Amino acid sequence: MNTKIRKFTVLAGAVALMLSACATSPGEPTAGSTVQLQADYPVYDQATLVEEATLIVEGEVLATEPTVLTPRFEGDTPEENPLLGLSEAEKKAALEEADGVPATAVTFRADVVHQGTVTPGQEILIVQTGGKIDGVDYVLEGGFMLAKGERYLLFATDSFDGAYAILGGSAGTFRSTGGDTFAAVAPDVTPFSELSTAQVDELTE
Repeated sequence: MNTKIRKFTVLAGAVALMLSACATSPGEPTAGSTVQLQADYPVYDQATLVEEATLIVEGEVLATEPTVLTPRFEGDTPEENPLLGLSEAEKKAALEEADGVPATAVTFRADVVHQGTVTPGQEILIVQTGGKIDGVDYVLEGGFMLAKGERYLLFATDSFDGAYAILGGSAGTFRSTGGDTFAAVAPDVTPFSELSTAQVDELTE
């Protein structure tokens, strides 16, 4: 990949990701092609979406840029950490072979903070799976990419390297419909079809 990108790490066992190329030719995808990404996210109800969000915030997307999520292997079980029991040489080789997942780093201004430690007006970084790198579109099945200049209500959790990740991919994403009301971008995977600022305040009391 020729694009200069920042790399972020992601816990290997947290979200299972698979890539499948839509291009008909084998090998590396080429500019103009599309690669489908699939992820296995948890299912949230009203209570867990609020409880598991370390950050619930309204604000605006200021900028986006391509990045890569690289695996971080941690945990005390083979399912969480496939490197358990390997020699240092084997661990090094496995880490060198671990593929990164194309992603997008989103600079987001937190205008209204319902839950979390950021302050109103603070700029935060949100990392989303998928995006465009070197002319190749990486599209997460059922995903939704935040757009520059748009306003959103987000339910997010702490990620690595000081960034945040939206809960459930799209489950924690609500787009402004004007005023203080936000509509779910993926109503089939979230427990709320619509939320207002007042309703979120009630949920977080």
